[in-house]
Amino acid sequence: MTRPTLVFTDLDGTLLNHDDYSWEAARPALEALQRQSIPLILVSSKTDREMLALRQALGNRDPLVCENGSLILIPEDRLEPLGVSVDERSISDGYYYDYRGVAREQILQVLTELKSDYRFTGFAWMTTGEIVQHTGLSEEAAAMAGQRKASEPLLWRGEPEELEAFRAELARNKLRLLEGGRFYHVMGQCDKGDAVRTLQSRYEHYFQAKPFTIALGDSPNDLDMLKQVDAPVIIPHKDGAHLQDDALKSATVAPNEGAEGWNSSVLSLIEQG
Repeated sequence: MTRPTLVFTDLDGTLLNHDDYSWEAARPALEALQRQSIPLILVSSKTDREMLALRQALGNRDPLVCENGSLILIPEDRLEPLGVSVDERSISDGYYYDYRGVAREQILQVLTELKSDYRFTGFAWMTTGEIVQHTGLSEEAAAMAGQRKASEPLLWRGEPEELEAFRAELARNKLRLLEGGRFYHVMGQCDKGDAVRTLQSRYEHYFQAKPFTIALGDSPNDLDMLKQVDAPVIIPHKDGAHLQDDALKSATVAPNEGAEGWNSSVLSLIEQG
């Protein structure tokens, strides 16, 4: 590419296969990004603990967007290059924690009040074993998934027609409801798109040029992210169905699901130049 390139990616059902969470099929593209020094920013509903573990496994050194944009983690050694000036007290274990949403405690307070009127189950009401059952994660990974800071995943148990009333109740409390691949997510008035815009600006400072941006996702909670970039890529589901939205008419649909589709799409885009 003649312009510097920046890649944002969802995890579950995108870089990670939906059923087994494997990213092995994406290894060629991941290695190509590293060879070309193209930043790869992981953007997910996952917690910081989950994403830091995956970041280490991938050998990734770039910022992370956790809990659907409610929290951005920037490695301490990236702060100066990205033009980020912060109070040292906001750095923990070598990462700057940029909180952008609402504290989980406030979210749970609202949800507790709504539980008598609506049928749902959040992670806060599940044991680690129940999280394992609903996610297919290992027990260790499920425990990390339950350690949330600024959002709450939930299973909707009510009727579909009750969902809009529930959404309106959340909005009255300055919260929003996002639909993900497996769960709905209750969070503050922020999203993946907000976080992507922030990091695009940071990397424009770093590159001293406007980067060519790519984003890959598969679920409704990826829409805001996909709408922000030059080259949005939609990863299809196992049955071939895929995310659709009028604002994404120019998006590319990957030829395969999960890590395999991610791999071919990323290689194609970064090799165009």
